[in-house]
Amino acid sequence: MDPICHTLVGASLGATGLERRTRYGRATLIIAANLPDIDGLSYFWGVAAYAFRRGVTHGIPAILVLSVLLAVLMRALAQRRSVSGVDPDVSFRWLLILSVIGVASHPALDWLNTYGMRWLMPVVDRWFYGDTLFIIDWVVWVILIGGLIASRRVDRAKLRWFRQPACLALVLMMTYVGTNVVVTQVAEQTVLQFTQDRPPQRLMASPVPLNPFQRAIVLDYESEYRFATVSFGLRPRLEWENEAIPKGDPSTLARARRLPEGRWFLHWARFPYSVVDESGDGTTVTLADARYVREIDDSIRNFGFVVLELDE
Repeated sequence: MDPICHTLVGASLGATGLERRTRYGRATLIIAANLPDIDGLSYFWGVAAYAFRRGVTHGIPAILVLSVLLAVLMRALAQRRSVSGVDPDVSFRWLLILSVIGVASHPALDWLNTYGMRWLMPVVDRWFYGDTLFIIDWVVWVILIGGLIASRRVDRAKLRWFRQPACLALVLMMTYVGTNVVVTQVAEQTVLQFTQDRPPQRLMASPVPLNPFQRAIVLDYESEYRFATVSFGLRPRLEWENEAIPKGDPSTLARARRLPEGRWFLHWARFPYSVVDESGDGTTVTLADARYVREIDDSIRNFGFVVLELDE
């Protein structure tokens, strides 16, 4: 999910009352909820980012390592800011607990996207996909922001008997997530029913921007990818798109894997295809992922594809 979503989740967790367990509780939760995205620095490495993102810093071992490091850092910050060097309102135990909760929330949310997440890194380099929420979901924003505003008003009114707005917002968010899990599964089953005469090898029902009750479908056939849309009203409605993308020559992908950049990209790509250009002195191949790129145009975007020069 996007940084705003992670920040809102961290703040909402704090507003449930967790932030009162120790000084710097709110800051710890918000920082922890964003901390695994330190691997975003890998974008400066170019194509290598595809092999590194949502891996080592997002796996289960990282939840423990990053949580301990953050708790130690927050404790050290508290001691430095304290005149006596010891702040009795700071509990390392609670700093550690809040760090674990915040850091764990991050990969759990990232898993919900079509981009994927690698839970078992660095032990097992395998991608897992939730295909549940678009990476920027306005409904999640509205729910969590509403809960935070209500919690702030309750605190100002000193209604100590009612501290549930943030809890209610988190429950509503999880209910919304569960609903989208069902929407994705129904979309997949709808497509499979209409493709019984020509079933795909695999398919993906991708959430789309703005409309949580629609799914963009990618179908994987032996030599091409096809696309469709499933919309939900009184009943699911399937609409086919005329566009199809050839996968390209399998030997081209094999040659691309010999290069580090090609190997990194293809390990990340879920629906890879290749476009070859032999008009120049050598052979240029563009690798792309049909999840995100249907028409290659590097003047518009630079995500989801890579251009490589292949040796003869």
